[in-house]
Amino acid sequence: MSLSIFNARLLDPASGLDEIGGILIEDGFITAISPGATGAVGNANEVIDAGGLCLAPGLIDLRVKTGEPGDEQKETLATASRAAVAGGVTSLVVMPDTKPVVDDVALVRYISDRAKVSAKARIYAAGALTVGLEGHAMAEIGMMADAGAVLFTNGDAPISNPSILKRAMTYAASRGAIVMSRPDDSALKGSGVMNAGAFAARKGLAGIPKEAEWIGAARDLMLAEATGCTLILDQVSTPRTLELVSDSRARGANVFTTIAAHSLFFNEIDVGDYLTYCKVNPPFRDEDTRQAMIAALKAGEIDSVVSAHDPQPPEEKRLPFGEASFGAAGLETTLSALLSLVHDGPLTLLEALAPITSKPADMIGLPEGRLAEGAPADVILFDPNKPWLCEREHLLSRSTNSPFDGRRLQGRVLRTFVGGVQVFAR
Repeated sequence: MSLSIFNARLLDPASGLDEIGGILIEDGFITAISPGATGAVGNANEVIDAGGLCLAPGLIDLRVKTGEPGDEQKETLATASRAAVAGGVTSLVVMPDTKPVVDDVALVRYISDRAKVSAKARIYAAGALTVGLEGHAMAEIGMMADAGAVLFTNGDAPISNPSILKRAMTYAASRGAIVMSRPDDSALKGSGVMNAGAFAARKGLAGIPKEAEWIGAARDLMLAEATGCTLILDQVSTPRTLELVSDSRARGANVFTTIAAHSLFFNEIDVGDYLTYCKVNPPFRDEDTRQAMIAALKAGEIDSVVSAHDPQPPEEKRLPFGEASFGAAGLETTLSALLSLVHDGPLTLLEALAPITSKPADMIGLPEGRLAEGAPADVILFDPNKPWLCEREHLLSRSTNSPFDGRRLQGRVLRTFVGGVQVFAR
C-alpha cells in the first residue's frame, strides 16, 4: 500500500519545514518528503492532490479521559477515538481514573487490547500512581510500565501525603518512568468552583485561588528535584507556576508543563450566567493571566497543549453551577483553539503546532509527531481558514459538554490518516 500526497503546505515543527511540496507513504511509514515538488512523489498506488491544504503531523494529546472501563455512558475508547480523529488527534494518552481504576497490569493490557479492536487513533494508557487513586499506597508502577503504560498520574486528585508521593517518584525515577502531577492543594481549593476573584464574588460562587496551584506545584517540584524523577506538571494555569518550573529546571530538574487548550481561549468572564460547560479544573482564569500564558506558550515555556477532554453526561452538567461536575469535551476543538491564536497574531502556524505534535512526542518518547522519513504516517490535512460553527449536537464525542458550543471558529481538519490509512474525511 502506497500513497502520495502532493500540492500541500508541508508543516513540520520538529524541523521548521514550512513549504509547498509532497510526501510518499509506504506500508504505514513516510518514506520520502519532497519540499518544492509540484507533482506526485514516487510511484504510489493512490495519489491525492491536496489543493494547497496544510499537511502536518497528526496531533498528540497527553490528557484524555474516557469512561471505559466502567463508565461507558460518558465515553468509550471507540467514541473518544472517533472524536479524536475528527479533530486531527492521531495519538492520545487516556487517564487512569475509570471504574475500575487503571492501577494494575491487567487493565493496562485491557486498554491496549480494546484500542486495537475498536479505536481509529493510537491509544496509550496512563497508569495510576497510587492504588485506586486513593493516595495511600503506591501502585504497580514497574509492572504497568513493562505492560506499556507511558506515564503515571493520580489524575485530578493530588496525593496529599508527600511521603507517598516521594516514594512513588523515587521508584519511578529508578525505572525511568514519567510522573504526571496536577498541581493543586486540596485544602486551599476547598469547595471552589471557578477562579477566585471579584467576578466569582459577584456571582456568589466559591473561588479556587491561584495559590492552590502554586503551593501544589512547589511541593511537587521539590520532590522531583530530590528524587530525580521526570515530572510533567499537568494543566498549569498561571505564570507564577511557570516561574517555579524555571527555577526548578535551573537546579537540574527534568520538568515539563502542559496547558489545556480551553485555558488559552476562554477567561473567567465566559462563565457568564452560570454556564456549566465552562466549569473546568483548573478554572478559566482572568484575562491578564490568559494573555500571560499565551505569551509563555510562544516563548516555549509551556511544553505541550492538551485537550483535557473530560466528557460528562447531561445529567451531571444540567445542574446548578456549584453542583455540576467539572470537565469539558475538547478533542474536536483543540486545533481550532490554537489556530485562533494564529489568526489573532501571537503565534505562527509552526508555533501553534509544535506543542501538539513533536513536543509531546519528545516528552514521552513516541515516534509520531513529525514529518520525517521513517516516521509513522500519522498525518492530517487541514484548512487553517475554514470557518465553522461549533454545535454540541454535531460533535462526535459521546458526551458533548463543550464550552465552545455556539462559538464561531476558524480552521478545521478535512482528512486524517493513521499509519497511512485514511480514518476520517469531512
